[in-house]
Amino acid sequence: MSDLMPIIILAGGSERVEAIPDGLTAGDLLRGYKGAVKLPSGRCIAGELIERICESGRFEEPVLVGPRRIYRDLVDCEISDTTGDLLATITELTRLLTQRYPERPVAVSACDILPTAADFRELLDESYAPYSNSGLWWQMIAAEPAQMGVSGWKPSYRLRLSPERPLLNLYPGHLLILRAGAIRLDWFNRFLMLAYRFRNRSVYERMIRITLRVLCLWLAEDLRRIASFQWSGRVVGAPYGIFKTYFRYCLERLTVPDLAAELTRQIMVPGRELDHPAAMAVTRIRSFAKDIDTRTELEEVLRDGAAKPVQDDAPAPACASHSSKNAGP
Repeated sequence: MSDLMPIIILAGGSERVEAIPDGLTAGDLLRGYKGAVKLPSGRCIAGELIERICESGRFEEPVLVGPRRIYRDLVDCEISDTTGDLLATITELTRLLTQRYPERPVAVSACDILPTAADFRELLDESYAPYSNSGLWWQMIAAEPAQMGVSGWKPSYRLRLSPERPLLNLYPGHLLILRAGAIRLDWFNRFLMLAYRFRNRSVYERMIRITLRVLCLWLAEDLRRIASFQWSGRVVGAPYGIFKTYFRYCLERLTVPDLAAELTRQIMVPGRELDHPAAMAVTRIRSFAKDIDTRTELEEVLRDGAAKPVQDDAPAPACASHSSKNAGP
């Protein structure tokens, strides 16, 4: 088995705007397939991301989950074809995870971030490596809004590394690593879809909306347990855990390990032999928090010349060579 990690890039798109962040208008937000937007290099955003992933030397050939009709001539990797909407994208992600990589750690990335190859190496070698025997690993990025440039508007969270440490301003990262067999994928997928849908709303509104929408899952779980003469109470215990975490956050007492522990209780399969069922790391690699959501963020990327043109004599990245371009399942 290769020492390189599989990586799946989520490249769906939607014309629908779920929520408009404070200070922005609907016209400020990008819609459609952001990964297909062309850069100064001639590659699209997703194609440039794939190039950098390959250059990092840490991953197998990426698999892009998105519409082949959009990306067929834009990227040089396998495309796992979907209609492009959020549900279809998450459904195809689940199929790939469970059928191809049921026990291996797999990286899952958004298509609209542009970390450098060095950023990927640093993230995996320094932040992920201590937690490599985990079922779910995620990163948050410590930065103040002024350090985020035009991305300073993005939602952030004030958490501590430990009770005695000072509060940090943390932005969610857009790459996670998981093992499908260690996670309740039905719950994880619902949380993932709702977190994306309500990502630009306030913490309180997000908590209420997500909790109300997953009550049916908790109730169904309790009914199955009762039918099997097992202890139930998920419909009470799960919301209690979420609200307790929220109130600790409001009191500025919530730590990053506390949040990882609540993730473990909510979505991890119990009884797995893992050092860290769910783990979270704090980094300062801002590129993983700077997904391209707005026209000004795209303009910043274009203005800075986000990608240099590829030289004809440049060596091909390790994972760029394959015999079945855009092959599907």
